[in-house]
Order: sequence, then structure tokens, then C-alpha cells
Amino acid sequence: MKIMEKISLSQNGDVTVVAFSQPKFLDDGDIIQMGDELFQVVDSGVEKILLDMSNVHFLSSAALNRFIMLHKKVKGVGSELRLVAVTPEIEKIFAITRLNTLFSIHPDLSTGLASY
Repeated sequence: MKIMEKISLSQNGDVTVVAFSQPKFLDDGDIIQMGDELFQVVDSGVEKILLDMSNVHFLSSAALNRFIMLHKKVKGVGSELRLVAVTPEIEKIFAITRLNTLFSIHPDLSTGLASY
């Protein structure tokens, strides 16, 4: 796998945990790169992906679109995706856009891992 700039990966058993390197995704270049890096994780054959959202405080509409595309890609290959530690700011955005009904969201890492 290529070196990632917008995300970092760690393993917890058979679950790949993805952490984000910056708190805001506003710039188109950053959003595209973040999305591409997430897609690479899916393309690598990982079956269980957990996005640790604890460091993310703002996502633009373009970044939300990349998350929707990621969800479709994950479902298309038969993998599973969970989000954990969603900040109140992001939780509010997900509620307004109803993305909270699309994604499986858990309060913390241990709960997210246990959901598999």
C-alpha cells in the first residue's frame, strides 16, 4: 500500500482502523486525496474497516460525497464499514443530511470493534 498522507492505518485483529490526519476537509485537493486513500484501503481487500472520526471536526459537502462514494464501494466489494467517535460537529452534519441512517456509527473504538 502507498504511503498515506490524509489517513493512517492500524490493525486491531482483523479490523483495519483508519484515523484522519487533519481536523477539517475543505480543500478539493485534500478531499480528493483523502477519498483516494480510503478507496485504496478498500481495494487492498480489507473486509472490516473502522473509521475513527475523533480528530475530524468539519467535513465539506464534497467530503461528505466522498464518504457516500466510500460506502457504495465498501458495499460493492462485500466489506463492512463502521464509524466511531464522531464529534458533535460531525454528528450534527450527519443528522441534518441523514447520513446517520446510512452509516453504522458507534460511540467509541471498543464499541465499534465489538460490533463486528
